[in-house]
Amino acid sequence: MPELATDGVTAYFEETGSGPPLVLVHGLGASTALWSKVAPSLAEEFRVVAYDLRGSGRTSVTGAATLSELVGDLHGMIARLGLGPSLVMGHSVGGSIALAHAAAHPEQVRAVVGVGALSGLPDAGRDGMRARAEAVEADGMGAVAETVATNGMAPSFREAHPDELQGFVSLLEKNDPGGYAALCRVVADVDIAGALESIEVPVLLVAGALDAVVPPEANEANAARIRNSRAVMVDDSAHLLPWEKPDVLLEIARPFLREAAGLVAPRES
Repeated sequence: MPELATDGVTAYFEETGSGPPLVLVHGLGASTALWSKVAPSLAEEFRVVAYDLRGSGRTSVTGAATLSELVGDLHGMIARLGLGPSLVMGHSVGGSIALAHAAAHPEQVRAVVGVGALSGLPDAGRDGMRARAEAVEADGMGAVAETVATNGMAPSFREAHPDELQGFVSLLEKNDPGGYAALCRVVADVDIAGALESIEVPVLLVAGALDAVVPPEANEANAARIRNSRAVMVDDSAHLLPWEKPDVLLEIARPFLREAAGLVAPRES
């Protein structure tokens, strides 16, 4: 099992393909499995590295965590694998990590794709994440898994693909409750709106039209804070875009990634 020790954490990672480096950062409750529908296609052109956040999947649980520590883990992953300036794609709080990392370590980043990437939650959302942390600590992942998965997918997708819904429920249920609760509290505390203004690399922000975590208007507001960025909305999709509509995500993200990596000539403005 490929693992990398970084900043006191033993992180599980997967590496496929060759070409310009592309690091995939999953969100709360997921693992490298989140990218299973997009990574094989991306590996045809890129050196794809996906890893499990601390407390998630097969990466060690460390107790309480902070966004700064998670950014440090990404920084260490890129450095220790010798990736050099990399493309980074992050989902949900993984997008927060990718954007905060681009602000703090621009020398390591070519471009960022944020998928449902949050800059912060309203007060009700912060309170809800803290309550969710307490629920899983008291009653385990079964207390929230089905609700979280259901809310993260568009009704049309859930109805057409009940097996995919249950697949994500199972993915959530595999989480260590302590690790998941720690990341819930990270999400509750995310506040990177100010940092977005210092990002210099190209950024693409993608959100589902039905995303309740990062609604399209919030996605557009985040893009407006970044000099070289644009926002894209995906119809009839909610928060779990890499799971719901991987082909659409690839259609949107691949041209941006190829251009940022220098695989194609820049588009004329």
